[in-house]
Amino acid sequence: MSPNEERLRHLFADLERIDIAALIAHFTDDCVYEDVPVADATVVGPAAVRAKLEMGIGMLESLPTTIHELLEAGDTIMVERTEVWHHRTGERATLRVAAVFKFRDGKISLWRDYWDMRTLFAQQPVSWLPDVPRG
Repeated sequence: MSPNEERLRHLFADLERIDIAALIAHFTDDCVYEDVPVADATVVGPAAVRAKLEMGIGMLESLPTTIHELLEAGDTIMVERTEVWHHRTGERATLRVAAVFKFRDGKISLWRDYWDMRTLFAQQPVSWLPDVPRG
């Protein structure tokens, strides 16, 4: 396993535990985190990534992730995965995600997720991001 793949697998383990402080340690100072379906949600830098993660997943109990495919070329890794969002109130949401991760000096400089917004929002409780339109 390459150092970049090892870093990525640690990121997913930290994501599963919703350990946001540990997640932030995986990123470069100028990292970009992009959710492709929501263009306005792109953030830059660890503080902005932290705020985005706290808003989106901070209320979850856990976020188990299964990696189906992982392809690595140089400092780029592409991953197909399934996430299961475990809310503390008992609701579950399952989401398939394809992603691109770029690495620099052993840390993640780009995290770009591709997923279907309707699939995710249709499974979430109304208390999750209540100000975001569901239609």
